[in-house]
Amino acid sequence: MHHADQVPIPASSRQKFLGRCAGAPSRILASWQEHRTWSRERRSAVRTFYKDLDLWAGAPLVGKDPRTGRPGVLESVAQLRGGRPIETITLDSLPLHVSGAVVIGEDQDTIAVSGLVSRRHRAHVILHELRHLLVDDGPTDGPGMAVHAHFDGVTIQSLEEQMQALPARIREELLTRPVRLRAGYPDDEELTCEVFARVVLPLLDLDPAGQSAGPLAAAFSNRRSI
Repeated sequence: MHHADQVPIPASSRQKFLGRCAGAPSRILASWQEHRTWSRERRSAVRTFYKDLDLWAGAPLVGKDPRTGRPGVLESVAQLRGGRPIETITLDSLPLHVSGAVVIGEDQDTIAVSGLVSRRHRAHVILHELRHLLVDDGPTDGPGMAVHAHFDGVTIQSLEEQMQALPARIREELLTRPVRLRAGYPDDEELTCEVFARVVLPLLDLDPAGQSAGPLAAAFSNRRSI
């Protein structure tokens, strides 16, 4: 039924509406693909945590579980990489927009975390960088320095900022040996590492005394959302 006093829809509005309708299938497909990707990465993170690293809900991030003596996440990653030592250090001199960095050394690897982040954010950064190390097989032509996208690509300024933030012994290693520079991470790898950090963090016991949410995390470790 058409009423004589009905206000006609402007042609431009009709075109916009029809355009949005035409683009709906592609947006739905993109959303569905993104959901599948995240679901796949979450399953992969759980498999890496429980199977590859042989860890458990309530495991510590660093050190050994005081109740069982089993190694935490950092030590398990080191074992999986052939026993290469991994050191974590706190740097107050990192640029404000950078929360962490990785140096692949000759004999050991170093994860540097900004001293400005919270304790929980620090744990997230360490988990993210540890997952990168699982992808990396170690130096082939000497030490390397991983440059995150936070540095907006490899520039003289970004390298100078990163070098100045590192301890003297690591700077010397990078400057006196062949350097394998990794200019950013592939998008797929970044997603893998970010999802790993997000999934694993709630499973850990971050209390040095071993009295935090370990049992609570274990109770929720089999939830479908994880």
